[in-house]
Amino acid sequence: MGWFQAKPKIQKQEYTNDPTDLEYPLLFLSEQDVWRLRDACEGVQIFGATGSGKTSGSGQSLAKAYLRAGYGGLVLTVKPDERQLWERYCRDTGREDSLVIFSPSEKWRFNFLDYEMRRPGVGAGLTDNLVSLFYQVLENADRMSSDGQAADAFWGRAMKRMLRNAIELVRYGTGRLSLEEIYGVIQSAPNSLSQRDSDEWSNNSFCFHCIAAGEERKKTLGEQRDFELAAQYWLSQFPTLADKTRSIVVESFIGMADSFLRGVLNDLFCSETNLVPELTHEGVVIVLDLPVKEYGEVGRFAQVLFKLIWQKAVERRIESPSLRPVFLWADEAHNFIVSQDMSFQTTARSGRACTVYLTQNISNYYAAMDGKKGKAETDSLLACLQTKIFHQNNHPETNYWAAEVISKITKYRYSYGSSQNNANMLGSGGNQQSSTNVTPQEEYDVPPSTFGDLKKGGPKNGLNVEGIFFQGGRSWNGKRYIKATFNQEVN
Repeated sequence: MGWFQAKPKIQKQEYTNDPTDLEYPLLFLSEQDVWRLRDACEGVQIFGATGSGKTSGSGQSLAKAYLRAGYGGLVLTVKPDERQLWERYCRDTGREDSLVIFSPSEKWRFNFLDYEMRRPGVGAGLTDNLVSLFYQVLENADRMSSDGQAADAFWGRAMKRMLRNAIELVRYGTGRLSLEEIYGVIQSAPNSLSQRDSDEWSNNSFCFHCIAAGEERKKTLGEQRDFELAAQYWLSQFPTLADKTRSIVVESFIGMADSFLRGVLNDLFCSETNLVPELTHEGVVIVLDLPVKEYGEVGRFAQVLFKLIWQKAVERRIESPSLRPVFLWADEAHNFIVSQDMSFQTTARSGRACTVYLTQNISNYYAAMDGKKGKAETDSLLACLQTKIFHQNNHPETNYWAAEVISKITKYRYSYGSSQNNANMLGSGGNQQSSTNVTPQEEYDVPPSTFGDLKKGGPKNGLNVEGIFFQGGRSWNGKRYIKATFNQEVN
């Protein structure tokens, strides 16, 4: 897919035409106020109530700016009409040929384990990386389905050990890697030393088949050592685990992996691979057409999985002045945020990744990031998204939070008074004295009530959506914010 460039509108002064230049202008908030690529790489959070115009206002303006600049990206979806929305965005910007729809009804498939085995980079295929990736995937699935309760650290370590040895055994026993075969090893492993020594087990166990095949496979000295450690685990250590420990670890794995073994997730993520995250680095726009409102938890989890692997691919990019930017887009973003997002955002700028999250209010994030660390993780993530756009909102906590983020200013209150100084009992010789008192007082630069009065677009507002535009560390004509207007008919 070809490199698409479009010259930005020139206003009063010349700007770079190179979309990879950090000074490239993406939005003109006024004739003097320009929002550039370097700002986009620091992340964007958009807040606004339902019907506030956040998607059709600032959201549309940003999306089309990225598309006109030729950037590739990953789009997560909640509502069924978001696919059509991005198809329209791509038509309006001449990017139809860059669009790829990832859904059960399309041809694209992504076997994430096979991808991790074969992807470019020196870390590809390393067992510890495979274990880390797979465990993060399973952990997020478990977190999403258990009200945010993370697995106990002991069981987590036990499962990682089991996964590591299952992956090693499958690789040496078959020369490939699939979830079904990992599952097969774990399901057919011996539960006791007596079972291990039985002919019935050796004749019918996939675990034993992998051990036997691995013994015959030609290996380097290092591979021989790794294989022997894996075989020893399944033949000597796993059978002697306490029944409770073994049962909990195995059932936890099966419970988390079950969704991959059937239905949509199995079809999309456990078959072939003809789509990889790195295509976005070449300008491809991948829309994950698995809307949560249609597919429920399966759709949510599938998109979080793809997002996680996409983020890792971005983190592996080598920073350079000519690196083509990419974007991550999530409307109703509270459906998709996980603890890894904060870590990703701390280094997103070096990978030229432009994150855009949209949601109604901050409480959505707190609820999504449930658990003891949920609020801290949310606050950390939002702190890393340097640009914040606030549209009309009547959510008190969000409005007060926004007012605090934009900060307070010191205003001075003047009060005047007078007093009579009497010289004697009869009042003769007295005089009048006046005084002026100055009291400094901190007030919100943008009072919380302001956010409730912003224009929401529509015909009665001339299709204009108002937003309070804030960027950390930036001043707008002496103020810490700018009140911007976004037209819902932006072409």
